[in-house]
Amino acid sequence: MQIKDFWPRYWGGVVVFDRTTGFFKALGGGKLLKDKFLSGFVFNPRAIANYKRAKSMGIEQNFKGEGEIKGGLFIVGPGGTGLAYQFIERNFGDWAPVAEVVEICARLKVIARNSLNSKSWYH
Repeated sequence: MQIKDFWPRYWGGVVVFDRTTGFFKALGGGKLLKDKFLSGFVFNPRAIANYKRAKSMGIEQNFKGEGEIKGGLFIVGPGGTGLAYQFIERNFGDWAPVAEVVEICARLKVIARNSLNSKSWYH
């Protein structure tokens, strides 16, 4: 799906276009995680199930643009704490488990709040 089609319907926040695919390379340890349409989708029962799930939820797919690169999710902790969570799409259409994402975000919120509270007001 193209950015102009995706952004207003599914996101609404800031969208950063990664022209160099650096994020996707980071997910793959320096390489793009790619699959061909036939092997990664047509002959992959999990990818087909993911497609049907998305379609049943009203999420459309237009098969335009780069469709062979797999994605994922990084959640970065506050300050210099680094990577707090990582999810890598193994099959096309895999989603990070929502409960895990919510749990890690809740933990990070507590860490950030405690960090702010531990700093003196006169600094």
